[in-house]
Amino acid sequence: MVRAALLLAAVLLAGCAAGIGAADDVDGEWELAEGTADGAPLPLPPGRAATLRLADGEAGGTSFCNHYTAAYSLDGDAVGFEGLGGTEMGCEPDVMAAEGAYLRALAAVDTVVLEDGGLALRGGGVELRFTPVAPVPDSPLEGTRWVLETVVEGGTASSTLGKPAVLDLLQDGTFSASTGCRSIAGSWRRHDGSVIFGDYAYDTVGCPAPVDRQDQHVLELLGAGPTAEITGDRLTLTRDDGRGLVYRAVR
Repeated sequence: MVRAALLLAAVLLAGCAAGIGAADDVDGEWELAEGTADGAPLPLPPGRAATLRLADGEAGGTSFCNHYTAAYSLDGDAVGFEGLGGTEMGCEPDVMAAEGAYLRALAAVDTVVLEDGGLALRGGGVELRFTPVAPVPDSPLEGTRWVLETVVEGGTASSTLGKPAVLDLLQDGTFSASTGCRSIAGSWRRHDGSVIFGDYAYDTVGCPAPVDRQDQHVLELLGAGPTAEITGDRLTLTRDDGRGLVYRAVR
């Protein structure tokens, strides 16, 4: 009888320790493996992924179609997400439906647990199970083809328009780029964490609306000597007023 009581106490203590420890090390990037809401499985569109990146109270990731950000609070195994928002790129109807279901589920959770090598979020009739994503090594600034994914303006992140906008910084100090409707070429150099673009020329033909706004944004940002930050396969160029461009490496 005493032995059984001791075993039960040990199990309860281990469960409490697991629950407490579960929220201690959630930082990192996670990919949604499966989920349910009100007993029904969440859709997982083939070839698409939903991810969750957690670090220092800031959350973000992809939601099958768009990129999203949020703030999160953590107290033991209690978690909450606030201010969910993101880009507004359109995708196929089934992908958009899956995105909406995932974001609604994420907003409803209130508990986080690390178990079986993964991350589980639960609450409000929702369960989301994630597997860890291996860290992506930082891509080199030079010799990488960067493709524009997000335009940041006035605190708002928007998806790109027009043709793919790229940026190629070559080791010989020259670069080529595009804005979504026209091409740019010139020279570049590093300076105290910034990238200085100089002696560049671009097509003089104007761009049609609404790509013209993105075109001007890219040209003005390159001309401002933006700061450059690389995290994994992402390059973020930011000017002093907070406007920015977010690129992803494709090679």
